[in-house]
Amino acid sequence: MITRRNRSKPVQETAAEPEKIIPEEIEVELPAEDIMPFVISHEDEIINYIKEKATKETMKSLAPLLQKLEEAVKQQQQQQQAQPAATANSSALSYGDQLKSIQDISREKIKAKELKVAERINKLQIRIAGMSK
Repeated sequence: MITRRNRSKPVQETAAEPEKIIPEEIEVELPAEDIMPFVISHEDEIINYIKEKATKETMKSLAPLLQKLEEAVKQQQQQQQAQPAATANSSALSYGDQLKSIQDISREKIKAKELKVAERINKLQIRIAGMSK
């Protein structure tokens, strides 16, 4: 028995990924003898160009940090300006309270010393009364 394959359906091929072309770095060899006179004659310009580029890139990367720092300084200054006004009011009240408490403490100490003195005087009077009898 002869069997035939169904050829009406086209055979699906797997889709092959296109090859990625990776460019290779091409090294251009220039003789050092040709470059060195140019580099030496333009050394200051090259150095200044590199410095400017480095400074610009550094400032770009530091710009967000500088902005945050400026905001923090402004907030701190606002807090410091708000605190002295509040501190002045509270220190005046606390100074008066402190003065009253110190006066109360000193009154209590004076009363305690007066009581001790009165007790000593009583003891001395008792001794003197006992001697004179």
